[in-house]
Amino acid sequence: MIGDSSRVGESGLAIVAAARAGVIGLMKSLAREFGRSGTTANALSLGLVETAHDKDWVEANREKLIRFYPLGRLGRPDDVAPMVALLVSRHGGWITGQVLSISGGYSMV
Repeated sequence: MIGDSSRVGESGLAIVAAARAGVIGLMKSLAREFGRSGTTANALSLGLVETAHDKDWVEANREKLIRFYPLGRLGRPDDVAPMVALLVSRHGGWITGQVLSISGGYSMV
């Protein structure tokens, strides 16, 4: 999983964006290499998902943060789980080499 902020060029995240781009390149190479054996490789690019991590920071910045999301809220783990379930199921067997954004519209690339 990578963060959607690096896909849109957010200020102060150049090093993170470069690392995440490396993850995408690795995933795409793995998709090509291991696809022959039926193994898939994908990356989920997430918007800000509310978890116990940084809860105080999120609360202090909530109003400012949600302005970036067309759906008007931050993500929840149950927004991400269905895509993970799809990708690991037989129904996701023909999806490989993709960066799938789950971000409430934060990035639309």
